[in-house]
Amino acid sequence: MKLRVLGLFGTAVAALALAACGGGGSSPTPTTPPLCAIPGGTVQMVYPIPNATAVTDALQQVVFAVSTPLPANTWNAFLSSSTSLNNVFAQTVATAAQISASQVPSPAATPSFANPVYESITFVNALPSATAVSIFLNNATSSCTPTGPIGTFTTR
Repeated sequence: MKLRVLGLFGTAVAALALAACGGGGSSPTPTTPPLCAIPGGTVQMVYPIPNATAVTDALQQVVFAVSTPLPANTWNAFLSSSTSLNNVFAQTVATAAQISASQVPSPAATPSFANPVYESITFVNALPSATAVSIFLNNATSSCTPTGPIGTFTTR
């Protein structure tokens, strides 16, 4: 009788322990934050020219045109070796800074929209050689998912 009571007590304790762990149900699927919304909605990489090859791995900056200036000190870039965020190898420390059209390095692509505002993000370190690099824009003050790729190029 004692053994049977102890056995029932042990079963009850085990059941309570399993219930406290969530009872073996499925875990909720994590949600992906929304994409970072670019102010004005229009963005195009202009330097290096999108899909350029043999770009120096000592590249100093990436320049993109936007239809509306980005808020100061809020946007940076994620660099990926694929067209998804699965292979991010760097995130810039510097944030986008507005530059004039005369400060855009040459050769550069021409934006397809009127009155572009140019933004530049500088790099601290060299890029990996012989790598396809995709640029994603990230609002560093938000928990959104970086937008892009806004452009891709290949280093030599």
